[in-house]
Amino acid sequence: MTETAAPLRIGVFGIRTIPSTYSGYETFATVLLPELTRRGHDVTLFVRDHEHAGSDYKGVKRLRVPSISTKQLDTISHGWSATVAAITKHRFDVVLAFNVANAPMMAALRATGTPTVLNVDGQEWLRGKWGAVGRRVFRASARISKRCADTLVTDCHAMQHVYRDQFNAESEVIPYCWTELLTPAELENQKAADRLAKYDLEPGRYVVTGGRLVPENNVDKIVESYCRTTLDRDIVVLGTANYDSPVTRAVQECATRDSRVRFLGHVHDRRDFGAILANAAVYFHGHSVGGINPSLIEAMGVGAHICALDTPFNREALGDAGRYFSDPATAATEAVHLQSASHEFDHLPILARKRAQEEFGLERIAT
Repeated sequence: MTETAAPLRIGVFGIRTIPSTYSGYETFATVLLPELTRRGHDVTLFVRDHEHAGSDYKGVKRLRVPSISTKQLDTISHGWSATVAAITKHRFDVVLAFNVANAPMMAALRATGTPTVLNVDGQEWLRGKWGAVGRRVFRASARISKRCADTLVTDCHAMQHVYRDQFNAESEVIPYCWTELLTPAELENQKAADRLAKYDLEPGRYVVTGGRLVPENNVDKIVESYCRTTLDRDIVVLGTANYDSPVTRAVQECATRDSRVRFLGHVHDRRDFGAILANAAVYFHGHSVGGINPSLIEAMGVGAHICALDTPFNREALGDAGRYFSDPATAATEAVHLQSASHEFDHLPILARKRAQEEFGLERIAT
C-alpha cells in the first residue's frame, strides 16, 4: 500500500487493542496501522469490549465489539462480533484479520464480496497453553485457511514453508516491522542507562529473558538453567501471561530460592523496556514456536547482545548477528562462555541493530 495508491477503507480485527499492552502482533499493529492512516487510508480497528478503546489512536478508529473474556472463547467470539459489525454496519474495501482462528470469519466476509487478508500468526496448534481441543481447532483453521481468505500472510519464509508443506497453502511474507524503542541519540548516550535506576539495575550487571510466560517460550527453563550457575549477575524476567500460567509460578518459585532472579513482570513504558534490553549483558530469547516474535526484532533494534534458541524462525530474523543455544535447559552456559570471552563478541549488537533497520524497517514493511 503505497502513498500514491487510492485510499482504502480498511477494517481490522483479531488483536486486543492498540497501542500494544501485550506483545506479538499487537506490537506489529501498533506500528503498522497508524502508518497506513498516515498514507491516507481509513483504518477501523475492532477491539474487545473489555479492552481500552477510547477515541482514535493516531488516526486509527477504535470500535468496541462484544467478546467472551475467557482464554478459550475470547478470540473466536471477538472475531464473530467484528465480522457481524463489518458486514452489517460498515462497507470496507478490505478486511485484515490476525490469528488463524479467524479463518471461518474470513469466509463469511468473502461471501459478501469483501476482499480479505488473514495474517495467520504462528503455530498456535503447537502452543502449550491450549488443551487438546484448542489445538485441534487451530490446526483445522490452518487447514481451511486458504479456502477462506483471499490472501494469507505469514511473517517469515520459514512460516511460509510450514503452510506450504503442511497445508498446501501459499502465502505472502510480510515480516513484523522494527519498533524504535530508543532513539539513535539515546543509544549513543550510554544506551539510556539512566532509565535503569528505577528498577535497581546497572548496565551490564544483569542478563534478561522474557516474553509471554507460556511453555513454548521456555522462560522457566532458562531461569532454572541460570540458577544452576555461579554467575554473579542477576537474571531479569520480563513478561506476563493473560491466564493462570504454570510458567509464572515456576519463575516465582525460582525467585524465592535464588536472590539473583528479578521478576519485573510487564514493563509498560516501552522506552524503559528498550533500555533494559539494550543494557543487559545477554538477552536470552527462548521462543520455540514460529513465526518470528516481535520482541526479538525489538531486541535487535536496540542493539542487545542476543542469545537465541536455535530455530529456523529465530535464525531467519537474527542471522549472524547473535549467538544460539540448542537446549533451553542449558542456555545459561552461553552466559558463562560470553563472560569468559572478553570482547570476542562485541560486534554482534552492532550487527543486530543494523539488521533490524535494514530487514525490518517500517518503510519496507508498509509498502
